[in-house]
Amino acid sequence: MSSGQETISIETREVTKTYGERAAVDQVTLQVKKGEFVSLLGPSGCGKTTLLRMLGGLEQPDQGTIMLGGRDVTGIPAYGRNSNMIFQQLALFPHMDVFNNIAYGLKVRKLPKADIQRQVGEMLDLVQLGDYGRRAVSELSGAGPTRRHCSRTD
Repeated sequence: MSSGQETISIETREVTKTYGERAAVDQVTLQVKKGEFVSLLGPSGCGKTTLLRMLGGLEQPDQGTIMLGGRDVTGIPAYGRNSNMIFQQLALFPHMDVFNNIAYGLKVRKLPKADIQRQVGEMLDLVQLGDYGRRAVSELSGAGPTRRHCSRTD
């Protein structure tokens, strides 16, 4: 493996997903390097969410290859991948605090408590929420009912 390939974290090779006769994703080839921040932009219905669902294992491509960390994960369902997906709409457990929402997947994987504590702490620090771990999710900006149900009046 060349040094350029070692830094590729997410890769798709000619990935296609169709629904009926409509191609939601049509031969998409993409490489995202480790540490790189990427945004998918496009009009409604152009395949952004379908591509993300395939990367997360929630959908399977009709053809093409999906690689995560150099490993071919094409055909492997979400629970068999070491990846996570953050949903556009609020998808938090309202009865758990911020820390336990973040820790949930690690607990399901039965990681040792010390590892969970460390990893959740690192993630909270990464997004500059280190002091928010014990807060209720309803106390976060954008998580309250008035923010979720805002409507435009212009």
